[in-house]
Amino acid sequence: MNTFIIQFIILLLIIWVLRKFIFIPYLKYLDKWEDKQKKLEEDYKNIDALIAKAESEKESILKKARKKSDEIISEAESIAKNKRNSLLEKAEEEAKWIINSGRAEIEKEKLSMLADVKSNIIDLVLRFNKKLFGSEKVSSEFVEKEIELMK
Repeated sequence: MNTFIIQFIILLLIIWVLRKFIFIPYLKYLDKWEDKQKKLEEDYKNIDALIAKAESEKESILKKARKKSDEIISEAESIAKNKRNSLLEKAEEEAKWIINSGRAEIEKEKLSMLADVKSNIIDLVLRFNKKLFGSEKVSSEFVEKEIELMK
C-alpha cells in the first residue's frame, strides 16, 4: 500500500508539472492561434465588403469623371462655336469693308478716268476745231457743257 500512495503522489506531481509547464501554455497558445484564425476570417469577410465598397466608390468616381468630362467637352464645344461665330462675323465685316473700300476706289478711278477722258475730249475737240476752221473759236466751256448734256 505504501508504494501505491507513493506512486499516486508521483502521479499527482507529474500531472501538476505537466499541467503547469505543458498543458496550460499549450492551451494559451491554442487560444491565441484560434483568436488569430477568427481575426483572419473576419478580415477575409471584411475584405469582401471593402472590395465591394471600393468597387462602388470606383463606379461613383468614374461616373463623376465621365460627367465632368462631358461638361468640359460641351463647354469647349460652346466656346469653339462662339469663337467660330465671332471669327465669321469679323471676317464678314472685313469682307464688307474691303468690298466698300474697293467700290469707293473703283468709283474714284471711274471719276478720275472720266475727268481724264473729258479733258482729252475737250483738248481733241479744240485741236480739231483749230485744224478745221483755222482758229479756236469754240470755247472749252461750251464743249464741257455739251459733254455734260450727253450724260
